[in-house]
Amino acid sequence: MAMILEGALTADIAISGNEITSTSGAGAIGTGTPTAPRTWRSTKDGVITTQIKFDVTALGAVGTIADDVIGLTTGGAAYIGRYVVADCGVVFKTALSCVESPTEDAATFTADINITSNSSAALAYDGAAGAVQPITGGGMLIGTTVENFVNTMAANDYLYITEEDTTATTGTFATGQYIFTMWGHAALA
Repeated sequence: MAMILEGALTADIAISGNEITSTSGAGAIGTGTPTAPRTWRSTKDGVITTQIKFDVTALGAVGTIADDVIGLTTGGAAYIGRYVVADCGVVFKTALSCVESPTEDAATFTADINITSNSSAALAYDGAAGAVQPITGGGMLIGTTVENFVNTMAANDYLYITEEDTTATTGTFATGQYIFTMWGHAALA
């Protein structure tokens, strides 16, 4: 049996989740758009998608030490979100997408950023976040995405933007926008 369709077929489909209450620290609030990281969460067919959208404008990086936190140079906890299993499900995939290439004010900056998880809620600019990275970004530029299919985060870890390498000098970002996405699912009943 064959089906023949004639004419134009169009449809507007919008799937959007709800923006949830801020889950970031004061040290992750820059001057870009959005100023503070914003988190959305949606569920489709049991898969929980959590997106954290953030801008690194006015956030600082030391540049000489890998795995250090990127945040406001004036201090403050610089986490951009938190991995809570009850909210995010058991995460089975993460991704980081660059929607605006990073640049830095008057310094040799690093485009090599990671998302690092840590049990501490108190890490600030230049703090040692460790090497538990759900995403190793590499030199991301606009329109690129890096995915990871192995969950390295522990339940209730805080998520930080960190430096991947040691090739830059100390400075602040002038631009740079990213979307960090986690896909999870509750344990099957």
